[in-house]
Amino acid sequence: MIEEKVYSVSEINRNLKNLINERQEFKNIWVQGEISNFSISGVGHSYFSLKDNNCVIRCTFFSSHFRNYKGKKLSDGMQVQVLGSLSVYEAGGTYNINVSRVDELGKGDILYRIEQLKAKLDSMGIFDPDHKKPIPRYPRTLGIATASGGAALEDIIRITKDRYPNINILIAPCLVQGEMAPASIINAIKELNNPVWGVDVIIAGRGGGSFEDLMAFNDENVVMAFYNSNVPIISAVGHQIDSVLTDFAADATAPTPTAAAEFAVPDLDEMVDYLEGLSERITQSLRYVLTTLKDRFTYTSNRHIFQEPMDLLEQRIQRVDEILSKIFLLGKNHISSKKNLLQKFDTLERITRSHILSRRNRFELIQERVENFSPLGTLRRGYSVVRDNEKNVLRSGDEIEIGEEIEIILEKGRLKAEVKEKL
Repeated sequence: MIEEKVYSVSEINRNLKNLINERQEFKNIWVQGEISNFSISGVGHSYFSLKDNNCVIRCTFFSSHFRNYKGKKLSDGMQVQVLGSLSVYEAGGTYNINVSRVDELGKGDILYRIEQLKAKLDSMGIFDPDHKKPIPRYPRTLGIATASGGAALEDIIRITKDRYPNINILIAPCLVQGEMAPASIINAIKELNNPVWGVDVIIAGRGGGSFEDLMAFNDENVVMAFYNSNVPIISAVGHQIDSVLTDFAADATAPTPTAAAEFAVPDLDEMVDYLEGLSERITQSLRYVLTTLKDRFTYTSNRHIFQEPMDLLEQRIQRVDEILSKIFLLGKNHISSKKNLLQKFDTLERITRSHILSRRNRFELIQERVENFSPLGTLRRGYSVVRDNEKNVLRSGDEIEIGEEIEIILEKGRLKAEVKEKL
């Protein structure tokens, strides 16, 4: 009888997991369905089910991927497509999809592409704040790139003229939605950059609309037109929640065309009020300065020195005389002390000669004593020095034996001798 193998529950689940993990057709697959039972764990993982009319499959959206999701907030009832790989949860004996990406059907995929384009442009430095130009405070000519006849254009013109009546307005009509909109917006911005028109600032945008209506302002070429504009440009797209990419590339951003007009030009009434206040402050300051100067002049002119200016001059003359007397006295004393010093130098030669002669006599006496007491001086007086073969000086006949050789040192020369007899 053949013994049948018995599997444990863990072995069955593990084998199924290994079998699914080894199949490439279960990796990086797209699955479409409706979200249900959506939840987020305390550590940031999200869990939900995908269902259609007949079946349900569990999905795990780990936090490492979930935090990169930029689309609409996930919730029950949303129609989505997910990218992921099948896996088996051994402990529960269930299989699920480990999700790496979620796209909302229709709009979700577009949002993902916009986020990808935003990351690309950001890495190129298109959104760098250092590139942004300041908006002029008092523009003379305003350029507008928007749809002709639209509410956005009317609002910009009305607000601009109400706030700053003397400004010139140059309109470059363009399409702001549809397939032809990107090229039309780009051409309008280029025309407003033409130096012949002398445009100081540009407002480019449109009023509010649906997500799809605003897509022209997420076009890469339109974003680059905002970035490359030599004239300062304000992005004025009436979006509600999500910012369009032109907002990041423009030199300034306004949430609506109306807000852009308020930002682009000063309010004349506010300027008049400011100038009137400034004029009043200047007048008060001048009055204060004049009063202060008048009081100072009165005080100064009443001082004694201005009443009797010769008093000041006479005191200065007297002071100069005192200084000159002191200078003369100091100079005279200095010359006298230097003269006495020079007189001392008249006896310097005599003192020096006497000192040298005294030193010379002393030196000659010492030299004579040295020569008298030196060995050579002794030899000159007829004495000699006797040494044995070891160069030892002999002082007694007991220090040498008969027959040994000795050396006799004279004043001039040396002698070799042999001892024949000791007396």
